[in-house]
Amino acid sequence: MTTPLSHPTVTQKDVAKLARVSQAAVSRWTSGRGYVAADVRERIEKAVSELGYAPHPLAQGLSSGQSDIVAIVMANITNPWYPVVLERITQALQALQLQVLLFNATPPQSVDDVVPDVLRYRVRGAIITTAALSSTAAQQFVERGIPVVLFNRTTRTGGVHSVSCDNTDGGRTAADTLIKSGARHVAFLGGSSESSTSTDRLRGFTQQLHEWDRTLVATVEGEFTYEWGFQAIQKLMEAHPEIDGIFCADDEIASGAMDALRYNMGKRIPEDIRILGFDDHPIAAKAAYQLTTIRQPVEDMIQQSIDLLLHGEIAKPSTQLLKGQLIVRGSV
Repeated sequence: MTTPLSHPTVTQKDVAKLARVSQAAVSRWTSGRGYVAADVRERIEKAVSELGYAPHPLAQGLSSGQSDIVAIVMANITNPWYPVVLERITQALQALQLQVLLFNATPPQSVDDVVPDVLRYRVRGAIITTAALSSTAAQQFVERGIPVVLFNRTTRTGGVHSVSCDNTDGGRTAADTLIKSGARHVAFLGGSSESSTSTDRLRGFTQQLHEWDRTLVATVEGEFTYEWGFQAIQKLMEAHPEIDGIFCADDEIASGAMDALRYNMGKRIPEDIRILGFDDHPIAAKAAYQLTTIRQPVEDMIQQSIDLLLHGEIAKPSTQLLKGQLIVRGSV
């Protein structure tokens, strides 16, 4: 009886030595590519069983040209909505026997900066959230036949699919909700002006206000963070104290704005000012906020993203827009 090696990690070299075959033969057996004679295969499989050898999935991907790993690229993982999204995407992929490799583009890095690292692993595909992708970076994926889906973003970049909530429609719903609730002087607190989500939400909001024969008192854009919402609302109210309704580009901004209004300015919500958010991440339903918001159809967005990733044509990129849902709570 052969005693298993005491190495903490069993390698192909160990298997080859025990099976008395070349390491190249073990590599061909591992990847499933190339000819392996029946007697050689039998000796390799016996050695693998005795040693408890398990091929590393990344190594398999590098040798076979493609792995069962999907890259998830994020650029704003500190936003509470995105860990929820990441968990649900991971669960959906694992149900399909696919694994996740997370890349976080930490500022000042951009998504383009981490693309070379993603490509090194020859992943099955990539889902990019929270940020856009340049046409140059997208082309690198196209040239290698790796499908890419932008999640919660729209793009005109060729070779890239995108799945997003219909943010323009959500902006229209926000305008209708605030005006119908009695707001007369409304403003918009947005995220980054370079973000398609913030831009599209503002566009729909402005368009629908025009239908009501109303105009925005002010538009202020900055970051999708609690801290920015907390600071921005104070400056906004100092400049425009008549504001009685605010549409925030996401729930993080809205929660920061609500805390500043209540605790620093003594405002009552919704009696003095109505606040409406977007996303419906977990904080929105908490008793401290009871935030009226536009819920993104996350489960459907994830399913559409995975379908495009696995079955979409790289040569025919598509954009899928899914309608959000108004969730009415106590802030409007």
